[in-house]
Amino acid sequence: NNGSLVSAAQGNQFNPLTVSDGAGGAIIVWADQRTGTNDVYAQRIDATGVVKWTSDGVAICTAAGSQFNPMIIADSAGGAIITWYDYRGANADIYVQRVNANGIVQWTANGVLLCAAAFDQAGPVLVSDGSAGAIVAWSDFRNGADYEIYARRINSAGAPQWAADGVLVCTAPNAQNALAIAGDGAGGAIVTWEDNRVAGTDVYAQRINGAGTPQWAANGAAVCNAGGNQTTLSIAADGASGAVLAWQDFRSGA
Repeated sequence: NNGSLVSAAQGNQFNPLTVSDGAGGAIIVWADQRTGTNDVYAQRIDATGVVKWTSDGVAICTAAGSQFNPMIIADSAGGAIITWYDYRGANADIYVQRVNANGIVQWTANGVLLCAAAFDQAGPVLVSDGSAGAIVAWSDFRNGADYEIYARRINSAGAPQWAADGVLVCTAPNAQNALAIAGDGAGGAIVTWEDNRVAGTDVYAQRINGAGTPQWAANGAAVCNAGGNQTTLSIAADGASGAVLAWQDFRSGA
């Protein structure tokens, strides 16, 4: 009744997300302020509602500064892969960590650095690469003018793949942000985003193969550029190396 307690540490715990643990339970990740700054913690809960890891959660990242917006996917082995943007340095960078089914972090303490380009990187999303690793995409301000989109793969051993600091997904004028991602079933991913390259907000998408090479038109394929704004995107794989996308649409003026 009233739920199983996952964490009652001091400070605030917020923005929880869950994935299946493959055994009828779940792995939960959240932002955690028990130290006075934002950190990232996780906990596993079994099919009967019993927490399985350290009381109040396992520390995924407690580096200096604050960590924001943790996102999580299952790793296909009873654990999970988690990404976030991280202010341990002067600007926000992208980090990623894997935790196994026993609550033991598998990669570099406090996360593997995926992107440390100039200025801020934020809003990461991730999807399985089909080989117990992940593909992470994010909004990137390295040009100092507008947010662009970059992506990078990390393999199952925690080794970053593709170009240092990520491969370019979209560098069209004005801002691209609010990303969503799905696997393409072939070791790559399809990324979609809200795009402001012309008046209003439109929907664009790009496919990246397992080698980190964009497959569609430069700066993405236009999914919807109807009048008014298109926002609040979601995406799911279609089982045939493509995807189905949905969004909220103001073309009617309401």
